[in-house]
Amino acid sequence: MSRVAIPVRVVASFAMLGMHPPVQAPAQPVQTVLTIHLGPADYPSNPVMDAGIREALMGPPKAPIDYFTEYLDSERLVPDSTASALTAYIRDKYQTRRIDLVIAMTASSLQFVLDRRAELFPNAPIVFAAPTLPDASVRNAGAGVTGVTLNNAYPETLNVALRLHPDTEEVFVIASSANEASVESVRSSLQEFSRRVRLTFVNEPTLPGLIARVKDVPARSLILYIWHAQTEPGNVIYPDKIARMVAEAATVPVYGTSDFYIGSGVVGGVMRRNRETGRHVGTMARQILNGERAQDIPIESARVVPVFDWRQLRRWHIDESKLPPGSDVQFRVRTAWETYRWYIVGTTIIVAAQLLLIAGLLRQRARRRRAEETIRASEATIRKNYERIHQLAGQLINAQEATRADIARDLHDGVCQDLAALSIEITLLKDSSGRLDEPRTQHAIQTIQQETQHISEDIRRLSHDLHPATLRLLGLVAALRSHCREVEKRNGVEVSFKTEGDVGRLDQDLVLCLFRVSQEALRNAVIHGGARRLSVSLARSGDHVELAVTDDGCGFDVEAVRRDGRGLGLVSMEERARLFGGVLEMASESTRGTTIRFRVPAPAVWLADRSS
Repeated sequence: MSRVAIPVRVVASFAMLGMHPPVQAPAQPVQTVLTIHLGPADYPSNPVMDAGIREALMGPPKAPIDYFTEYLDSERLVPDSTASALTAYIRDKYQTRRIDLVIAMTASSLQFVLDRRAELFPNAPIVFAAPTLPDASVRNAGAGVTGVTLNNAYPETLNVALRLHPDTEEVFVIASSANEASVESVRSSLQEFSRRVRLTFVNEPTLPGLIARVKDVPARSLILYIWHAQTEPGNVIYPDKIARMVAEAATVPVYGTSDFYIGSGVVGGVMRRNRETGRHVGTMARQILNGERAQDIPIESARVVPVFDWRQLRRWHIDESKLPPGSDVQFRVRTAWETYRWYIVGTTIIVAAQLLLIAGLLRQRARRRRAEETIRASEATIRKNYERIHQLAGQLINAQEATRADIARDLHDGVCQDLAALSIEITLLKDSSGRLDEPRTQHAIQTIQQETQHISEDIRRLSHDLHPATLRLLGLVAALRSHCREVEKRNGVEVSFKTEGDVGRLDQDLVLCLFRVSQEALRNAVIHGGARRLSVSLARSGDHVELAVTDDGCGFDVEAVRRDGRGLGLVSMEERARLFGGVLEMASESTRGTTIRFRVPAPAVWLADRSS
């Protein structure tokens, strides 16, 4: 027996007006609550339900509470003697107290309270927790009765077990008790399953016999453990301990109907939570203590919940997705993800952010390197182009100087010499005293005339070389043919010219480029190559015009001439080809002459050159 006293709450207020002393509120009366459990104090469900009741009564009632518990141990003792003894005990113990509310846990306790109500607690309302429901006359008698009905979900548990194990052929039911009515109620509630599986009720009175029977249960079977008590004097074992022994001995899944069995090896079942039932009863008691009538509080049913042992689900390979909705899975071993989920997520986010940052830095570094390489390449190209420009500038100056030298040489060796000779002839003629009709005078005049014609021819040739008039008036083909004849006549060599196809009307700048390339090639062949036979060909192929100059001269080393910088004529031809997007090819071998091919784009949209 135990007693819990909830201390009186004193409300004090102090008046600050004048010098009056504080007034203390009157103490509230203490209310007495008595709970009667069935069985001994250490029966597994008693302390759990009692704890639930105490938890609910700790709420704020209108008055302080004294809470007491007593036990009706009629299971192991003679029921009538036990009831009589408990009656006398309560009457003597609480004779100086007024019991304000009685809680009866189980049907036997409720029957005891109703039978002794007039004698022990005539004015006390009753709150019960029992399978049976009192009739209306009992509920409204005296201060009233209310409570919670305890529904044992045996059919619900077996139905869930068969759904999780659809190949089950036989179910062994363990419901051993000296109370035949209780066993019969179990048989009646499970009778409907006999059409689905074979139901076998295990009636072994001794614990060794029960364990042996459990070990012999065949495969494709289930065990439904409801209760079995070992009540031999000196060897009392409660149902929860026996549940553990059954689960350890069984080779098939074991299902139970009490939350005390969870953790003992039982897979699970649809169960009533004993502590929750105690809280439910305690809440009703608190409502009555707060002023409500017991008759006005509806009688409710205790809630049942599917409860399972996670370890047993894994042992018997049961898929959690097949469990009933709202199932309570206990003893779950949390995975590393479940335990450290937010640490893992946070770490992953940080690492991902760092990786993205590193990737961004690497990408930025790669861009910077490419930019630096581009800058270096651009600087190298600029330096190369700058050097090339300087080189070309020097070559241009040299070419200009060479052109001036050629013009000066032509003027000095040709025109100037002829003019000097003409001057001498004119002086001699002037100093001569002969008559005009004399042979000597006539010969001098004829010589002067010839010299004048020769000078005129040299000036005309020099002018034609600088800018031939036939190139502008008659076109490229005629100009090249005329130039070939002049080279042939002037240098005493053989020069042939031919065309293939209709060259067409070309841009004047391109015409001048082709003419200058052929002019330079013929000049180099005659002056530097000592060629005696030369040929010039001009042909059109699609959108290109090709000029070829071939000679039988001594030839030369093309790369050596380029490397030494002595071939200004070659450089000028290459620059002209590059200017017009053309290709200049030079092939030369010692003693085998030289061939120069110049291929340049010339779109066919230009009109044909009819002048040729």
